[in-house]
Amino acid sequence: MKTATEQSFLKAYDDYADAIFRHIALRLGDREQARELMQDTYMKVWQYLSGGKTVENLRAFLYRTANNLIVDTARRRKLRTVESLEQMHEDHGFDPPAEEDTSAITHIDAERVMPILQSIDEPLRDVLVMRYVDGFPPKEIAKLLGISANVVSVRIHRGMEALRSRLPHEA
Repeated sequence: MKTATEQSFLKAYDDYADAIFRHIALRLGDREQARELMQDTYMKVWQYLSGGKTVENLRAFLYRTANNLIVDTARRRKLRTVESLEQMHEDHGFDPPAEEDTSAITHIDAERVMPILQSIDEPLRDVLVMRYVDGFPPKEIAKLLGISANVVSVRIHRGMEALRSRLPHEA
């Protein structure tokens, strides 16, 4: 019989593994590395939980762990190269599932936006991905990143301004 911890962990895997994989893949631009980091995320969280520790919000803890692994990976890669979504599709067959969403990002052609999004500075890009791809509200992003909700809102605003300014204007 499985313990409550095991059951909640397995449910979290079923509920969030795909979303965490997409989050990591969009941040890193490497499908295989994203798969490895997603597995590492769950391994680290399982080690933490099996050590008798508790977590109030398992989803947020998983994303924070994934973000820490992403940062560690970026630090190990001195020169970080990021592929466009189009290049990821051609090279690795990466095709994020389409979800019906009315957020600002989905109203713009993803093929035009993703390469431009990759060119935006990391702190702004990260909050845009977490907000519009992962669907986190600013308060939850703030908890995940360990910053204030106001800073998150400012970064989202600045990120959207940077994105809009880099999009070619159509007549």
